[in-house]
Amino acid sequence: MLLTLRILKIETGDYRAHVMEGAEHLGHYDATSIREAILLAAENPLPDLAGFHLWYEHVCAGSVTARDMREDSDALADRLMALHVLFRN
Repeated sequence: MLLTLRILKIETGDYRAHVMEGAEHLGHYDATSIREAILLAAENPLPDLAGFHLWYEHVCAGSVTARDMREDSDALADRLMALHVLFRN
């Protein structure tokens, strides 16, 4: 199973992460950074969870395993921020 993690910036130091399965909202949580949101999602994997489609607002870093999210959260957060700047609306 692949879930979607969509991270939204509320303001500096305040992010909300939504976990979705298709169109179904499974829950959300607050974080102080993109990196923290990634780590929080990766800490609670379901037994049949392959990973997440990882979004930050309007950009996607692709499909990522929970293991990669735990081990490379800094690099994934940097990648999402770089994509966000590149494709700014």
